[in-house]
Amino acid sequence: MITGRFAPSPTGPLHMGSLVTALASYCSIKQAGGEWLVRIDDLDPPRQDPNAVNAIIRCLTAHGLHPDRPIIFQSDHAGAYESALQKLAPNLFYCKCSRKKLRAHDRYPGTCREARTPLPDRAVRVLLSDTEHGYCDGFLGSVDGNFAAQLGDFIVRRRDGLISYNLATAVDDGNTISEVLRGQDLLPVTAPQRYLMQLLGLTAPDYTHIPCLEFADGTKLSKQTHAPPLNEHSALANLRAALGYLGFQAPDAIDSVGILLNWSIAHFDLSQIPTKLPKYQPS
Repeated sequence: MITGRFAPSPTGPLHMGSLVTALASYCSIKQAGGEWLVRIDDLDPPRQDPNAVNAIIRCLTAHGLHPDRPIIFQSDHAGAYESALQKLAPNLFYCKCSRKKLRAHDRYPGTCREARTPLPDRAVRVLLSDTEHGYCDGFLGSVDGNFAAQLGDFIVRRRDGLISYNLATAVDDGNTISEVLRGQDLLPVTAPQRYLMQLLGLTAPDYTHIPCLEFADGTKLSKQTHAPPLNEHSALANLRAALGYLGFQAPDAIDSVGILLNWSIAHFDLSQIPTKLPKYQPS
């Protein structure tokens, strides 16, 4: 089965930038006859808003974006992540470097690469090879995968014991998700995630990174930049606005969320999405 997914973090309510990405992901996978999943990436309890999960689900429901399977929570996958760490053991080392110590470096300098014995109070990093990991992106075309020189050995389990976003996402997407359509802000994590999938013997999905919605000053809409939450009672207008940012204009006569979504699926075309979205206009 062809599968796509939308994977918000429960750090706050959805905003227009979230809806643009969710709608594009939904239309792309539905047009291909596949299943669209929703996964809550709840791996970082200190950053989470206790009300966010219900708010996200309620907002998606109001906008007609219903997942085809029960909602998935990364917090339920601890066993799978630990199994992945065990499989990665030959490629791991234990790092004692503080953020302050690493601040002077553009990438991790390899300081603790020889620390191969598990120790408490250490971050776990994966050894990078110099192999190219380029791929073809559905929106951007050919993407350079030589990220070793840019990133260095990256963390797969934090010093506080929490699993990294890259490892959790690699485990959850590999062999399970056919297409990942997401914002270009996540382009830098794609090569590390693909690298982990390769080490774990998992099949990587096809990736498509579309432009992110920005404020007038060029700042990306996000919870950190105080993007206004979506008004669930304006779902039809919100969907029309999201379509407009993506380069589509639905007929004015459409007066229901369901019919508008059907029109969106039928007319969705990646080649019509602009390389830079129009600036966000608050309603």
